[in-house]
Amino acid sequence: MYRHYRTTPLEQWIEQLWLKSGIVSPSQLNIDDVAGRLDVWVHFMQDTSRALEYMGLRSILIDKRQGRESQWEDFLHELCHILRHAGNQTTMPRLFCEGQEAEANRFVLYASTPFFMLRELKLPDRMDEASEFIASHFGVTHELASKRLEQIQRRMFASVLWEEALKQEAQRLLLQVEFHNKNAVL
Repeated sequence: MYRHYRTTPLEQWIEQLWLKSGIVSPSQLNIDDVAGRLDVWVHFMQDTSRALEYMGLRSILIDKRQGRESQWEDFLHELCHILRHAGNQTTMPRLFCEGQEAEANRFVLYASTPFFMLRELKLPDRMDEASEFIASHFGVTHELASKRLEQIQRRMFASVLWEEALKQEAQRLLLQVEFHNKNAVL
């Protein structure tokens, strides 16, 4: 089913992080397991989630007013900032900050439902049932599960189109060479 899916460099980076950390199944994708394996302190409070790093100590503050799935997604968003970003966003240029936020949002999508785990599962054929299955199996919101499924489908469709375009271009070049060879003989 996933033959045409191509992972991004960020997905590959996350897969290596999870494997290196011994995270190989959806049951290990939770705040406690990941924080423990990556040596990150987690604190729950009544405030918006954010990440802090001070003198090598990495902490993520999670809004305890949210549901478990939303807390997990916030944790992953902040984890991306700790693992892949540097600096204080309050003093960064706006576009740089927006770039970090965009990457952190993609990180949540890929880290919460890693492709190397998804491809091992037999998903229901119907999109709504597959989304429900992913949400419950990976402990994410239905919105995130649907978004991930749509992203996978778009990426596979794009890959099929790209492969077809390459075939068409190869056929066009072959015909062009045959035409030139035929005319060169005459």
